Amino acid sequence: MLLGRSVRPPLLLEEGAIMTDVVNMRRESIDLEALLLSRAYLYMLFHKLFGGTPDAAMVACVLSETTRDVVEEYAGDDPSMKGLGRFLENLGECVDGAVLTEQARDEYTRLFIGPGEVPCQPMESPYRTKDAAVFQENTLAVRAIFRERGLQLTRLMRIPDDHIATMCGFMAHEAERSLAELRAGNVGDLAASLRDEEAFARGHMLTWVDDFARCARRSKTAVLYPQMIEALAAFVRNDAVLLSEAACWAEEARDACGETIPGGLGALPGSPEAAAFAEVSDALAALARLRPFGIEDHELVSISV
Repeated sequence: MLLGRSVRPPLLLEEGAIMTDVVNMRRESIDLEALLLSRAYLYMLFHKLFGGTPDAAMVACVLSETTRDVVEEYAGDDPSMKGLGRFLENLGECVDGAVLTEQARDEYTRLFIGPGEVPCQPMESPYRTKDAAVFQENTLAVRAIFRERGLQLTRLMRIPDDHIATMCGFMAHEAERSLAELRAGNVGDLAASLRDEEAFARGHMLTWVDDFARCARRSKTAVLYPQMIEALAAFVRNDAVLLSEAACWAEEARDACGETIPGGLGALPGSPEAAAFAEVSDALAALARLRPFGIEDHELVSISV
């Protein structure tokens, strides 16, 4: 555990309660900071894993102690997320890293690239419309959401915007934005950001990730990717609930204390929590620098809007 304790807090106050205790709010904000940091890491992990052919560095990251710790921190009581942690631990103990890299590369190619018909399309549109064509109306809707947040695919029109890797990259970016808002004490902006992320998760991810996971079970092998796609589906379901609860928390903080909390929120500099969060932040930065082959097709860049 990163902090030696569970970080899934009761984010909502008792029904009808008014949040006036700033000390209590600051304590709860540390728990929320841990969750926001964990989800940023996990979305980045899925972005890299589904967006490029895995290499040794990517596999090492998947099997790392940091990844297992982050999964454990985020899991709470959810059996699917806890199962992901056990799967990663067992995989690391039972399979040589070099062998796993080769097997995962072959599995990724069969699932996402071909040759021949792939067993599971990694884009939202085919699941929504039952039409195998790419760049459908839904693709443009997702592109519009990216643009509203000042983002655009680096290689626009090369890969559909509603690819799962791009969606995970978008959510990783937004999770880091929310984390920064919390640390700055901008609870009004934090509430709005979390609501937007919840809307995206419910409107463009939960609409198809379960079907995507079922399709992935058609893979001839189950080395890494079918399990990780199942894990993504469980993660997004949990994340939608977390985002709703966290947004309510931020809205109550805003209503009680105003749009901005002077001095910011989250762990205090020099505290054990801040040190633990810094380690995960460093690991997140290292993960963001990984360049599995093909990832550039799914990367988002800032644009002027």
